[in-house]
Amino acid sequence: MNKAIVVGSINMDIVAFVKDHPKVGETIFGREVKYFPGGKGANQAVSCKRLGCETLMVGRLGDDAFGEQLLAFQRQEGIDVGGVRRLPNTATGSAFITVAESSANSIVVIPGANAQWDESFLDDLPIEAGDIVLTQFEIPDRVIEQTFTKAKACGAMTILNPTPVHPVSPLLRDSTDLLVVNEIELAALSGMAIDAESDENIYAGASTLLQHGFSTIVVTLGEKGVRLFNADRQHRIDARTVQAVDSTAAGDTFIGSLTAGLLSGLDLPEAAKLANIAASISVTRAGAASSIPTLVEVEKLRAAYSR
Repeated sequence: MNKAIVVGSINMDIVAFVKDHPKVGETIFGREVKYFPGGKGANQAVSCKRLGCETLMVGRLGDDAFGEQLLAFQRQEGIDVGGVRRLPNTATGSAFITVAESSANSIVVIPGANAQWDESFLDDLPIEAGDIVLTQFEIPDRVIEQTFTKAKACGAMTILNPTPVHPVSPLLRDSTDLLVVNEIELAALSGMAIDAESDENIYAGASTLLQHGFSTIVVTLGEKGVRLFNADRQHRIDARTVQAVDSTAAGDTFIGSLTAGLLSGLDLPEAAKLANIAASISVTRAGAASSIPTLVEVEKLRAAYSR
């Protein structure tokens, strides 16, 4: 059976809930603090697994308590952690998030082990033809480039989620089969102002990226749905109307679910519909990994959505 291989970040999210954000130099009391498994790579791996596909995580953790907790969480999810390495005398990646009552948040990310990869990681990539390899920009670019180079040589499909966004190297662009971006990332990579309300504007931005050499682009637009683009066609998928509570990890839910759908044999439009439903469920729940639905939940809505 073909598998998803997620090469990416693993963090502990430390979330402080406050009434208002402190001013520079100010000390305030908070309401509570919570700890959540996070990191875009780990979230996407959870989504792949919950949506029904065999999933291998390749990442780096420290030798601290957070590393132990995050590794145990992935094992509980049924994710193959054979590609996760714990580095001695190194801190696990962490994100310090302050959330005000208005829901506005500020985030400080400490990469920790996520930034420390040597060439041995290539030995953790048992890639086979038909697998799907996906990654994000929370780990070093050289790791992503080497991963995708090996994936293409092995006959696997590659999916890139370029966030936090920065320019994509020609090598990485040429080895990316599917680029998944939101409107902010589309704007940054295309150099255009993007209006999520305008399909014509979104198409223009995506066309710019196609001209730059990307082959297939998926644009996620939250409550505006999803748009698919390649050289031959464009496809629109409208979002489900839901009462959103927390959009954390909605994008990661979409990408993992898209991967699982493709591995199950769905074509790209059908896999994107499946992923769109999964993301719409996730925003009705608080948290990151805790908000990601299962295949059973998604299939129930998918049946109703198709009627």
